[in-house]
Formats: sequence, C-alpha cells, structure tokens
Amino acid sequence: MHQRWLSLPLLSSCASAFYPYQYQTGDGSDSNTKRFIPNDADQQPSQDSPFLTLDIKKVPVKRNNAFTVTNSSKPNAPNAMAISQDGHDYTYFSTMRFGSAPGRDLYMLLDTGSANTWVMGSNCQSKSCQIHNLFGEAYSDTLNQTSTTWNLGYGTGQVAGTMASDLVSFANYSVELDFGIATTASDDFLNYPMDGILGLGPVASDTLGGATIMDALDQQANLKEKIIGMHLHRASDGIKDGQITFGGIDNSKFKGKLSYTKTVDNLSWEIPLEDAGVDTKGVGFKGKSAMIDTGSSYWLAPPSDAAALHALIPGAAHNGEAYIVPCNTTTNVFVTFSGVKYTIPPKDYVRAATGSTNNMCNSVIIGHQAYGPNQWIIGDVFLKNVYTVFDFDNTRIGFASHSADSSITSTSSSSSSSSSSSSSSTPSTSSTSTSDTQSSSSSTTTSTEGVSSTGPSSSSRPTSSTIDSSPGFEPGTSNSASTVSPTNITLVWTMLLAFTLGLIL
Repeated sequence: MHQRWLSLPLLSSCASAFYPYQYQTGDGSDSNTKRFIPNDADQQPSQDSPFLTLDIKKVPVKRNNAFTVTNSSKPNAPNAMAISQDGHDYTYFSTMRFGSAPGRDLYMLLDTGSANTWVMGSNCQSKSCQIHNLFGEAYSDTLNQTSTTWNLGYGTGQVAGTMASDLVSFANYSVELDFGIATTASDDFLNYPMDGILGLGPVASDTLGGATIMDALDQQANLKEKIIGMHLHRASDGIKDGQITFGGIDNSKFKGKLSYTKTVDNLSWEIPLEDAGVDTKGVGFKGKSAMIDTGSSYWLAPPSDAAALHALIPGAAHNGEAYIVPCNTTTNVFVTFSGVKYTIPPKDYVRAATGSTNNMCNSVIIGHQAYGPNQWIIGDVFLKNVYTVFDFDNTRIGFASHSADSSITSTSSSSSSSSSSSSSSTPSTSSTSTSDTQSSSSSTTTSTEGVSSTGPSSSSRPTSSTIDSSPGFEPGTSNSASTVSPTNITLVWTMLLAFTLGLIL
C-alpha cells in the first residue's frame, strides 16, 4: 500500500497506499469500472451470464469485529510477533496493544508500502468503524490526543482523523508512538479484519509527523540493527507459522542464503527488477523496478508488461486490465532480482472463479500502471514464497526460500555483488542479525547472513484476544483448459488488492 501525506496542520493525502483498486474492462466506461472486493455479498451472476466472478466467501454484515481469521502460532523468538491472516491470503495482520490501563488489542495490517500508522477511533461513527475494534480514551489513561487533523484518500474512499500518541506494546517491546486516530472511514474497510494500519515503510518526505514504528523502536528499544524479517504463511498449506521479527531475522524460517538487492532510493521499498517470465522463458524486461508491498495481495504491472507476461501463459486471455487463465494451468511465473529467480506457482497467482463454463480462473497479475511506466507493485502473491528482510540501515531487501520450499534458483544475470559469511552457531529458532559488509558501488548485493542473537528490551507482552478461524478457499482447478478470446468474454470479478488492494494511488 502506497500513500501520500501532506503536512500540518491539516495532513491530507493526494494519493494513497491502501485503496480498493479498480480496473477497467471493455470500453473503459464508468459502467465497466470494477472493484476488487473479496467479500461482496451482493453481486451474483445470472444463470445465463458469461460473467466470470471470483469465488468469494459470502458473509453477512459483521459486528463487533467478528471476522473469521487464521491465527498463527506463538512466535519462537522474543522479539517477534505472529502474523495472522483472513484465511484467503488477502490481508496479513498482527495483534498489537495500544494504550495502557488497560489498553486494547487491535489487528494491525502490516504495510511496507507506507510509513504511517493509524487506528480506528472510538468517536468514529462510520459503518466500517462500528464493526471493528476501536481505540480511544476509554481504553487508555495515557492517550494524548491532539487537534492536528489528517486525511488519507484511497481512490474510491478515504479515512480521516486526528493525531495522537500513546504506549504501544508488541513482541516484548513497549514504545511511545505517534499515530493517527480515524474519526471517519469509508465503506472500503467493511470487508477486512484489520482495525488499523502499521506502516513499515522507510521514512519519506510524505511521512506523517513524528517517529515511525521502526524509528521509535530504534530510539527507545536500542535495536542492534534496524531490520525486520517477515514470513507470510499460505492459508491452504495449513501451517500457521506467519511471523515478523524486529531487529533481527529468524533463520528457522528460510533455507540457503539471503540474496539482497539495494533499493532505488531511500524513500520506499522499491528495488530493480531484472526480468520476469514463465517457467524457463523470460520476457526480457529491461529497466524495470518493483515496489515490495506487504499491504497488497496482488501484482500490478503496467498494461504492456502484464500483456507480455500473460502472452507466455498458454490459454491466457484479457479484458481491459484483468486477465484470466486456465484453472488447471501448471505454468509457473517468476521474477528475477540480483541474479536470483523466484518462482510463483499457480496456487498463488491463480484465483478460483465462479459463473464461467470455460474452466477459466482469474490471474492476480493485473495490467495497471500505478506509477511510472517501468514501476511495478509486487505484493503477497510473491511474498508468500520467500522469507523477506527489510533492512532500513542499508536500504536493501533480502529474499530467501521458505524453509519448506525450493522455488529459488540462481541465474547468470547477476549484477555485481558483495557477500560475506560468518559462523552459524546460533540455533535456528533464534533471531539473527545482518553482519555482512555493504557494497558502496553496486545497486544489488547477494549475501550470506551472519548469525548473532538480538533481543528486545524487557517489557510486558500484550495479551492477544483473537478469534479462531476456518481455512480459506484454495485456487480453483478444473479438468480442462481452454483459450478464451477477450472479444467474447466479459470479465467481472470482485477481488481485493488486499487491503491495499493495492493501497496504491
């Protein structure tokens, strides 16, 4: 999710990260503008309709934050917190306690697309607020609210409120944090379990006033290194081990080496992209970059790039920005960073669909230009396949294969790199910190992680009160694949760019 904040006294956005992404179909008229929403209980195809819709979970209006979620197991490191999800791999969030005496546990969506943090406030009367856990003076004796206002736009909706500060507790840390308290929120938030957004992006010129969560940790908890390690779990795997580690990494969550790529600047998690393709065939992209965004469940590429990629998938067809592929495709897609190819299997980029007799499903690779003609946004569709390290100090991102996966291979297109290794005597369940030397001249680096323990400052761990969950749907399959012409299929699918649904513009 990528957002834009303006400064005091009114903090207003001109574009945002989390926003219900829209795509155009057919002639591009307003009537053909479709929104990606995972829990749309209203829209259903008629019996004779050629429309293709996402196989979504139909749910009634929820109350009292009674969302079904898939909770992860307790973290195996003291400076980590579990990452839960909605059961559909759309939104990933962690429980954090805001305030004191008594404080309140809130589901916070993890968003590397922005550095700003906000929660839904007790004074918010919007329908989307009323179905979530709210935060305000009744939940904390230490809450300091200000008159500074902010407004964040989402493309089809918005959230606005006032600035505040209070104690925030998580992962054995307790820090004083500046954050926004929403007083109004659009209906775009109705379908997501999150009660707020935790900004994990680098500090940028548009960052909301005050220290970010990572700055607060660095200043108040004396982090050994200003890094986070993130493991997102796939609901269909049934292994509920999602985890985010602060100030270090957990080398039990990955195998092999971490390969690092320098960001294109120090204002966002955007890194050079060497190529993308399917199976063993690359498209031959040049001069591209990708914003790595945990707040988006999709992959957004400019239309010509998305078309070139889908052209290599047998049977793929498109209508506007959206693409469909055979439900039973076995074609893998891949991206290459710093000479390493990362595979994304069909179970991640293919979403089940209903209302079609053509055995076609939705691709979560969307032809949409959110920023420049060479900029992509790659979200959880990719991140479920890797362990990811966001290194704030060295402005780089590291990827390694999940401990249970084998989806990474080296290529001969590696850029110049610097690497170093150190002993790995620390048990694999402990957190580790980066200790390799950073190259000063190369835009990409490939490195073996050094292993040393890191630990947070002592503080009480918040008690989480979460709801048990049911498993989410798996991408659909069928017994046959067919090529569908975009001229005779009208594509209507309601998919979420996962809470970012791209929180993009």
